[in-house]
Amino acid sequence: MTEGAPVAPAGVLDRPLVLVDIRPTACGYQALMWALREAERRDATLLAVTVWAGDPAQPDEGLAEMEQALAAMVERAADETGVHGRTRVAAVTHPVTVSDVAARTGAELLVVGSEEVAS
Repeated sequence: MTEGAPVAPAGVLDRPLVLVDIRPTACGYQALMWALREAERRDATLLAVTVWAGDPAQPDEGLAEMEQALAAMVERAADETGVHGRTRVAAVTHPVTVSDVAARTGAELLVVGSEEVAS
């Protein structure tokens, strides 16, 4: 993940992991809301990830702002669902994919909005 990502609360790393791919769409937000509730149901940690399309060979200009926007979206969803204390966020740089993150972290569940799923 990236430097500056929030540190997980004590005990969070011992839980199963639910990974959600966040996109700035209504469908992406609904996927986040569902994933938060599912993380609570599974007593899991939620890792909200977005893929930053920046050039990995260039400075990470804009990456910190993207993580802040992601964190704000997750906080809003946590307030709406009442599911607190089990989230982490990360912006990863392309060409890393959310599937790569799921494999590397051993995520129990990967949640994506239906508009992101190929038919």
